[in-house]
Amino acid sequence: MSTILFLLLTWMTYAVAAAVVLTPIVFLARKRVHWHSWELLCLLFPFFIWVGLDFATGGKSLANLAIEPVILGLTLGGGALARVAMSTRMPEDRAALVAHFGSGWRRR
Repeated sequence: MSTILFLLLTWMTYAVAAAVVLTPIVFLARKRVHWHSWELLCLLFPFFIWVGLDFATGGKSLANLAIEPVILGLTLGGGALARVAMSTRMPEDRAALVAHFGSGWRRR
């Protein structure tokens, strides 16, 4: 039970750090970029990968568990800024995929 509570608290720290960075980007680019609901998965996937790596390596110290979620949350702003920058140069759906996943895969 304490592990689940601790992971929930760590995710909240991550989400708050991401919200601090992403809120102004999304607000200022709302007329330039159409944000999709699936892009909210960017709040989940990096965190779950980080947790999986944490369990695979045998755990981390308390200092790592307090600092790394904040750094991980702050880096989501880079993806959002890339999405805004690419929105003028390529179709919006492709810009979203490239910014978040690094590939130019297209839906047909």
